[in-house]
Amino acid sequence: MTSDEVFEAISHPIRIAILKQLEKRPLGFADLKRRLKIKSSGKLDFHLKKMGNVITTTKEGQYTLNDRGYAAVRAVYIVTNYGWQKRAWLINLATVIFLNVYMFFAVPEFFIFTALPTIGWLAFYSYWTFVKRGVRLRENGANDDD
Repeated sequence: MTSDEVFEAISHPIRIAILKQLEKRPLGFADLKRRLKIKSSGKLDFHLKKMGNVITTTKEGQYTLNDRGYAAVRAVYIVTNYGWQKRAWLINLATVIFLNVYMFFAVPEFFIFTALPTIGWLAFYSYWTFVKRGVRLRENGANDDD
């Protein structure tokens, strides 16, 4: 199975909602229909069939996520949280700058005790954000002359 097939399987808001429900625990057809407030059985059945690559059924007839389903849930959360990761880094940067400038002018004799840990934290958080998480401040394809 390719990533294209997985993303096709979760390319609808109802399917993402199904993923999030099945992430919690296996559910039967009626339970899914009730939790998602879907009136048409045919509509739910259509979406479940589209998700055949990321869900399976248990011996009891309940739907559950397979390994690709759990990977798909993780991908959904990563995409959902991507903007917050950039904002969190910018908030951290602003806080470090504000705190260091304040300490430099308000209590200069203690500035070094504030500067070292906050700059160290920003270095670690920057590494974690940009290297480990792969966050970019600019969108791919952005022109340099903008």
